[in-house]
Amino acid sequence: MAFPREVVDEVRVRTDIAVLIGQTVALKRAGRGLVGLCPFHNEKSPSFNVVPHKQIYHCFGCGESGDAIAFVMKTRGVPFVEAIKDLAQAAGITLPERDLTPEERARMSARQDLYSVCEAAAALFHKTLLTLPEGEPGRVYLQKRGISLETAAKYRLGFAPEGWDRLARHLQTQRMPAPLGVQAGLLKRREGRDGVYDVFRNRLIFPILDDRDRAIAFGGRLLPNPDPNAKDDGPKYMNSPESPIYKKNEILYGLSWARQSAQRKNRLILVEGYFDAVSLWQAGFGEAVATCGTALTERHVERIASHTRKMYALFDSDNAGLNAAQKSLPLLLAAQISAFRLDLGRAKDPDEFIQANGAPAFEALFAAGEDLIHMVARRIVEAEGRDATATERAMQRVAGFLRDLPSDVTRETATLYVAGLLNLRADDVRARSFAASSAAQPRPRVAPPAHWVPTRELTHLLWVLIRKPTEVAPVLADAEPEWLTDREEVLRAVVQIGNGVAFTSVVADLDERDPDVARTFRAIAAREGVIKEEDSVSVARDCVLKLEGRALEAKIIGLNAAIGACEKSSDKSSYRSMLHTLSALNTRRQQINAAIGRTVLPGRG
Repeated sequence: MAFPREVVDEVRVRTDIAVLIGQTVALKRAGRGLVGLCPFHNEKSPSFNVVPHKQIYHCFGCGESGDAIAFVMKTRGVPFVEAIKDLAQAAGITLPERDLTPEERARMSARQDLYSVCEAAAALFHKTLLTLPEGEPGRVYLQKRGISLETAAKYRLGFAPEGWDRLARHLQTQRMPAPLGVQAGLLKRREGRDGVYDVFRNRLIFPILDDRDRAIAFGGRLLPNPDPNAKDDGPKYMNSPESPIYKKNEILYGLSWARQSAQRKNRLILVEGYFDAVSLWQAGFGEAVATCGTALTERHVERIASHTRKMYALFDSDNAGLNAAQKSLPLLLAAQISAFRLDLGRAKDPDEFIQANGAPAFEALFAAGEDLIHMVARRIVEAEGRDATATERAMQRVAGFLRDLPSDVTRETATLYVAGLLNLRADDVRARSFAASSAAQPRPRVAPPAHWVPTRELTHLLWVLIRKPTEVAPVLADAEPEWLTDREEVLRAVVQIGNGVAFTSVVADLDERDPDVARTFRAIAAREGVIKEEDSVSVARDCVLKLEGRALEAKIIGLNAAIGACEKSSDKSSYRSMLHTLSALNTRRQQINAAIGRTVLPGRG
């Protein structure tokens, strides 16, 4: 749903951005602002600035910037509406809601009941594992796997002991009806008779959380039976079925814990299962996530792209791994995600690799990660063998793969790689792959917007305008727009700030229309000590004069060129008119030079 602008503005105003960000980043006072280590990239010295009086943040290291709403969206991976709801709830703001139909109210109530029953189950499983005698088998198993109780507490791991109705009885004491537990996938109905029984028994429990850290489903790992001759009670892993609050094709296990590490290291590690993600977090690789028993989907990729543009996957080296990589690749490339495969050698999973080789050795794997495009192309070629016709067969198979790559740069890089694999000329591979065919459709080219860098004078003019809008705005009243910039959104923002519109609202609008300008505005606002604030008006006057002088210089250069051309013609009337205009421009230039004060502007920042 869309919220009225005044409501969104109230959420921004009522949210203390320093307190919000301080829950994630250790901040220290620096002048009127705060600094800390950026949560969006890996750094050793702080370049992440929070400006409480402007309610913004900006990192001078990676360029990330925004307000409280943007911070929640980026760090928690939630959409705009969810971020507004979370911040409004924390600030005690009641959001307007349209009247719901009875059907909508019933669906909302049913969803809330499912959240409640999943949270109740997660709490019981977690308490059992950490504190109750019945949880001892789970604690022993974790110890054998090298997982500490601190890590178990972090991931809210739990344990479901032997027994058929322990959870069912607990939910009954919480006045949660059995059909609700059945719908959540926690209970099953007994066949042929009344009653229900617990789904998860003798299993280590991995709660699956949504974007708001609510339990919505569970994965259960069966504990090994100490009797090697005994038959296991069910599959090794058991997962909750889908429900109104849980869609497997949308959820990445561990993402709620991986966000900060992923943004700081600019990468996500896609692993096969829950245990892989947990063990990697304990080893210092908190950016690990797993799909919940399904192939990578477009929705998964969207969630990855909201945190990073680089993914490392642990695809198996067999045909199943190749198929998974080949199916995932178009989705990843379409989202402009660079994807690589980590090769664990003979280790069956990352936990075994780290146990044998250590965390530094695992970190070294990233430098040697194989580009997923190369992996797929290589496996296609290798699958055809080495007989006399193998090259032709491989070329036939790989041609379609190359042709379907989404960008010219990616396609050309892959073409050169394939040419090397097949010992062919690159031109021959291009000719085979990209010959005119109905399958090869032209792709539209969209030029990215040019990076906007303001002049030194405009930078300082914006700096004083942002801090002293009431005093500086009158100075700008006589300035011609073309003196400042030809960037339309900059001019619009200058007018809004001068008219008293809150800076956070101005840059929020810019985020929608011209994000590059929005980032620059926040960067300017985040700088401290650029100019003495008592000099703001005089600096603004000097900046306007210098910008006018620069515009005059351009006109004078153009006019001199026109006069030179006119001297060779017989158009004496135009010649005299231009000389008169040139004289007036030179006079104005002299006035500007005389009017500019002695305020010394600092270097470009």
